[in-house]
Amino acid sequence: MTKVSKLKLIKSLIILSCFLGIVFVFSSFSSSSETEREEDVRYDVKDDEIILNLDAVEREYISSSKINSIDKINFNLDAEGKPLDSEKLSTLKYNPEGFLTETIIYNDEGGVKFSFTYDYDSKGLRTRTSRYINNKLTNYYTYEYNEFGNKTKAFRYNTEDELEEYYIYEYDTEGNLVEEEWFSPEGKKVYNIENDYDNNVKTRSYTYDESGHLVFEYLFRYDDKGNVIEEIRYDNSGLQTGIIQYIYKYF
Repeated sequence: MTKVSKLKLIKSLIILSCFLGIVFVFSSFSSSSETEREEDVRYDVKDDEIILNLDAVEREYISSSKINSIDKINFNLDAEGKPLDSEKLSTLKYNPEGFLTETIIYNDEGGVKFSFTYDYDSKGLRTRTSRYINNKLTNYYTYEYNEFGNKTKAFRYNTEDELEEYYIYEYDTEGNLVEEEWFSPEGKKVYNIENDYDNNVKTRSYTYDESGHLVFEYLFRYDDKGNVIEEIRYDNSGLQTGIIQYIYKYF
């Protein structure tokens, strides 16, 4: 596959994931962090593999698509696969340049459980995520990046600047986010997520607990534009337990 065709393919995805502590998946929105558009795409000339700054790809796609926000709606299913109830999980908000500006997480009653805001440096790298409950700061996150501008580590602190959790992100040779690991301050793994891809398109995710036991499996469905429209959730026995739908709003 040529560099140009690879770039077009990955730009048609949306991987939106991890703004920390919560995972949101599109198909190639970055590791989900969070300008340089194609100027930030970098190539490994040694082996002719393209390595993408996933956040820059995400912003370029969102900006060019004029996406203003994305709602995630969860539908719980009964044993026969019929919907029991539904609830809004979250809303992600973007500015016209494609930067993620705010994420809202909702409680069971539909009210705001907590929210996140984001700061970026002059290169478009996310430098800080702030977490609020009732408009009061409760936590913040900082980041480390590799030479391609992709997030490799993140750290969550409380307002006393004490480390509460840290996260490690691993990528394959084409720059796809293949694993996210969450650790306690003492270094004990508490959770991890593994992702499968088909031609750089994210197809499945698997979540595991601290003992390495499978908790959930997610299957992703896309529309003809490459947007994720559904996550289908299965429990560790393979039973389908829910569907998460994505609702896109535009400028």
